[in-house]
Amino acid sequence: MHPALTRIGDLVLGTERKVRLRVTLAMIAFYGYSISSLLLLFAIDIGLVARQQGLWLLTYIWVGMTTFYVLVRTDWSSRLGNPGMDLPQCLYATVAILWAYMITGEVRSSVLMLVALVLVFGMFSLKAREVVILGIFTVVSLGIIMAVMAMHNPHIDARLEFIRFVLAAGTLPAVSGVAYYVSQMRARLIAQKGELAHALALLQEVASRDELTRLVNRRHMQQRIEEAASMQLRSHEPFCLALIDLDHFKRVNDLHGHATGDQVLKEFAVAALQALRQTDVLARWGGEEFLLLLPNEQADSAQAALTRIAKCLRTHQHGPGASGLPVTFSAGLTNHPSGEPLRETLERADQALYAAKAQGRNRTVAQLAPAMAQANTLADARQV
Repeated sequence: MHPALTRIGDLVLGTERKVRLRVTLAMIAFYGYSISSLLLLFAIDIGLVARQQGLWLLTYIWVGMTTFYVLVRTDWSSRLGNPGMDLPQCLYATVAILWAYMITGEVRSSVLMLVALVLVFGMFSLKAREVVILGIFTVVSLGIIMAVMAMHNPHIDARLEFIRFVLAAGTLPAVSGVAYYVSQMRARLIAQKGELAHALALLQEVASRDELTRLVNRRHMQQRIEEAASMQLRSHEPFCLALIDLDHFKRVNDLHGHATGDQVLKEFAVAALQALRQTDVLARWGGEEFLLLLPNEQADSAQAALTRIAKCLRTHQHGPGASGLPVTFSAGLTNHPSGEPLRETLERADQALYAAKAQGRNRTVAQLAPAMAQANTLADARQV
């Protein structure tokens, strides 16, 4: 679409999706009002409608249409508790149609067809209860208007008005019934859609989370670090990975049982999440191993994050309901150079973890990528 047309469309309809949809529905009504207004002007011109009465009806139509458009386009309608102003618009249109019925003389019968059009429009926008309100309002108002016209206008045949009313009173409830059924069905479909979306979210949660610790699982973590690597190619933002292993965890299971071991794993997960940023991602990598993704971090600040985890874990172990076991962890930390295969980065983190265990555990060993390690060595040499 041409940019100028796009800008015009955004100006008229808005850019927010929900508002744009509501305004689009209002513009459909705008189209109907425009056709009706042209016909009314033609009726005035050929003498079917008195000029003053016709102009008053035109004023009523366009003041209302403009007001509804402004309310929906500015989203003031949401503040009023009725985002689409659907029922008020349908009631307003019905009043306009009944008004036209009173002033259009011998062609008034054709005007009644528009009432059914409003009900058809309502079945796709109104709630079931609102459809009932609209149907009752239409039939009762039409009966009152026909009775008043028959009593006060000697040129109107009361018998014909009675026939028209019976036909309308027989037809409009049927249309209202169909509209009511469609509205109920639409409400059920919306509810089912919400339930399906909720179920899908739960399935995604189950598929991406470790059942015991509620951390993300290995498969989901693999996706996250692949996304981080792809983003790094575009933004050049660094990130680090740390492979964490709980020290002597097998001994915990052997001496205290697997239930206590599970409790220790959960305690570590809770303590670690308390120490990390919202942007950091911790996953259960397997058994007692965890993988930590630290976006936009260099190795020194990433090491500080692991120190915070260790401190928080010590505090948490003495809290209420904790296992009380003095559990520690070893960690292998590394950076990910842009473009390096993730397999090599993970292997380097595993080597660093092995070195931490070899040095006595309960510590973090950082092993940088070769290029960065060389750069750090040169920097240290310059300082000397």
